[in-house]
Amino acid sequence: MDNLINFLKIILVRSILIFQFINHRILQRKFSKDRFELLKHSLNFYSFNLKERKALKVNEEYTFKSNIKKKYFRVDINKFTGFDGFYTFNGEAPLLKSAMELFNCPKVKVEESYLFRFYKNFKPKNYGQLYKLRSNNSLYTVSSIYQFKPWINSFIDKTFIRKGLFGPIEHNEIQHRLIRLRNIFININKFGYVPSDKDIIKGYILLSDDDYRFLITSGHHRVAVLKAINKIYPEKFRKVIVTFEKKTSNFKIVDQKEVESWPAVLNNFCSKEDALELFSKYFHI
Repeated sequence: MDNLINFLKIILVRSILIFQFINHRILQRKFSKDRFELLKHSLNFYSFNLKERKALKVNEEYTFKSNIKKKYFRVDINKFTGFDGFYTFNGEAPLLKSAMELFNCPKVKVEESYLFRFYKNFKPKNYGQLYKLRSNNSLYTVSSIYQFKPWINSFIDKTFIRKGLFGPIEHNEIQHRLIRLRNIFININKFGYVPSDKDIIKGYILLSDDDYRFLITSGHHRVAVLKAINKIYPEKFRKVIVTFEKKTSNFKIVDQKEVESWPAVLNNFCSKEDALELFSKYFHI
């Protein structure tokens, strides 16, 4: 019976994937967390390919200013920072606290979840409110709906509107995040944590004068769950396998000492002092 149920789940997931490919790739319709996307994740479709996974052999570990020569390496679990900033896993820590909540109460309802309350209460209108910048920072008034990093961007691209880790947000978006977090717990408990080249945590390194962070470009939910498990069982996931992002960025290391060559500073979009304050928000709140 279990084999039949799994077979039917696979057929349903493949049907959804085909539908989504036609709808979003061929017909070019905007992707959304609709009922099909929620159903796909409710079926825990990632788990279908985990049973036969083999662990990656990774011996290299990044330490402050070390030279990484291998494709895969490990970083300290406490050195991760979110794409939206350090607050992702610290302070209000929406993803980490949600993962902790799901560990203790896997069936928590969306409306009763920490993440639901966070999105309801945290609705920054600009970068000043989002990153807690000083009021005279020229980036203070940048709308929170725009994605901007002075070490990547020369200016604000107003054609690209993002959904950051803050409100307001639709109910199904919150449900989608909670399902993903819950599935990761289930999969790690059943199969262990065995990343592959397709779903390994990706990002790049930020260097300050005396510390570093690994800025995640892909894998926020996985990091949240791994950090939650590490907090409960400190001997687990002290070091986590990662790789450098290549698809959306060619960065490996961004050093604050090179601030004067950052695109936004070179193009006089902001001063190096303003850029460095934003940079610091990926190290602390």
